[in-house]
Amino acid sequence: MRPRAGRRQARASRIAALGSAELARRIDTAVNRRAGLTDSAATDAVRLVHDAADGAAGLVIERWRDVLVVQVHEDRFSSPLDALREVLRERFDAWNVRAAYLKRFVRDRAHADASTERLHRDPQPWIGESVEPAITIRECGARFLVRPYDGFSVGLFLEQRDRRRRVRELACDRRVLNLFCYSGGFTVAAALGGSPGVTSVDLSRRYLAWCRENLVANGLAVEPHRFYASDVFEFLRRAERQSLRFDLIVIDPPTFARMRRPKRVFRFADDLERLAAGALRILEPDGLLLCSTNDRTMTHERIERAFRDAAAPRRCEVVDRPPLPPDFAGDPDYSKSVLLRVK
Repeated sequence: MRPRAGRRQARASRIAALGSAELARRIDTAVNRRAGLTDSAATDAVRLVHDAADGAAGLVIERWRDVLVVQVHEDRFSSPLDALREVLRERFDAWNVRAAYLKRFVRDRAHADASTERLHRDPQPWIGESVEPAITIRECGARFLVRPYDGFSVGLFLEQRDRRRRVRELACDRRVLNLFCYSGGFTVAAALGGSPGVTSVDLSRRYLAWCRENLVANGLAVEPHRFYASDVFEFLRRAERQSLRFDLIVIDPPTFARMRRPKRVFRFADDLERLAAGALRILEPDGLLLCSTNDRTMTHERIERAFRDAAAPRRCEVVDRPPLPPDFAGDPDYSKSVLLRVK
């Protein structure tokens, strides 16, 4: 234990030693690496600084059209916030942004104190002028509503950008199931790709309403699609009883979640095998399944083994391991994704 603690202390010391000039240099270097993405007419939502992969441990900066969201992971980022604020303020004109919202990422978000909650829902930004509660961003030609001061997350996970595009390419004429759908990023991708009907499942009715808004933002009709406010495992059992079947299933769960109805804890690492078994019982022969996770302890091999075991005696083959987009380069453990075909 002692060497590990020593490494943490040494790392904290190195981070604290970053002066304003060095912090600015690392931010500028990271932003310049993403010039091809930020100059794209089709996409205006990009991760500008990605933590230790960009030499800025504990710091994440995302650009959502003309708004920055700055994540500070307090157990790892030790540079003065005033210095960071000034570095960003000096770049507002060059970056053509109008506001920056600060997110303080504590170790246990479920027990964040009241001041952190207020900060994340305050319309007044950390830097710049207040913006509307929801702004529309572009991603590979699709449109999504994001909410810069709606809690820890804004409504879309940028690491899934290329995977959403992959689902769009695969969805034509396929019945698609989107589990843990959140605000419906994969739902929109599948609908734009020509799915005759996407079924979206999430415990939160609010997120399902957000999902519908995102469909409308893309000029898509809501009516062909179905929305279930349900625990995923309850939905899978009900779908099997009702003989519902799907040609493409997307599973993008949280790593960990405390649920009130039903009252239990979801852990991807503990629930993976049960999730795989339930999903495969309603996947059509020769169907496709995309499973993603941001659990750093999870491996591709563990995910694939869980689905192969659940599929037996059907054959389960790996079609692809879709990589992370370029703005997440240098951090392959951040998120894993596996695309499977089950005969």
